Amino acid sequence: MPLAVVTAGVASVLGYVAMRAFGSHHVGRMLPWVLGRGLGIAGYLCLVALTAAGLWLRHPWRIRWRRPAVEAQLRLHAVLAALTLALVVGHIVALVLDSYAGVGLTGAVAPGAASYRPFATALGTVAVYLGLLVGGSAALAGRLVGRAWLPVHRLAVGVLSLVWLHAVLAGSDATRLAPLYLATGGGLVALAVTRRLAASPAPDALGGVS
Repeated sequence: MPLAVVTAGVASVLGYVAMRAFGSHHVGRMLPWVLGRGLGIAGYLCLVALTAAGLWLRHPWRIRWRRPAVEAQLRLHAVLAALTLALVVGHIVALVLDSYAGVGLTGAVAPGAASYRPFATALGTVAVYLGLLVGGSAALAGRLVGRAWLPVHRLAVGVLSLVWLHAVLAGSDATRLAPLYLATGGGLVALAVTRRLAASPAPDALGGVS
């Protein structure tokens, strides 16, 4: 229920911003596209936060900060994952329902089948499938022998990369959003690099050393 409330709130805010920017009549005709685009951007930002939280959980610098507790960080990571999934589902449904988007149900589930920028759309479709695999591996953490789930979970980096490319190549307003994509992508790269270059490894939040 809280997740549904948050998702509905995000959609409402996006709708209000769109009407203020474009006018109610224009948005009325383009409502599925506006919602689809807005939910897609919100999902991207949520995925960025999710990836950053995951990188931080295994970052050597984490041992310098005792708050929030590891358990709280893991709960935040799980909430961000669920919210990302909800926003992405909303993004897909809105575009499938938009007869002018050139995606359709087939284009949403089959990579390369969309008539609108098929390659860019295919990147998003593949990212969704990989993301479900990564999320499933996290759900199995602690249920598999040792750390057998971890290699699959590390595909999260590939998921973020595919989503980043999908956002840049599929969005008709990607040029205007370029600063956002550069800042978020660059921030995650910096976090990943510092994690690798840090001198002392941090204990893994789920046991062992990363």
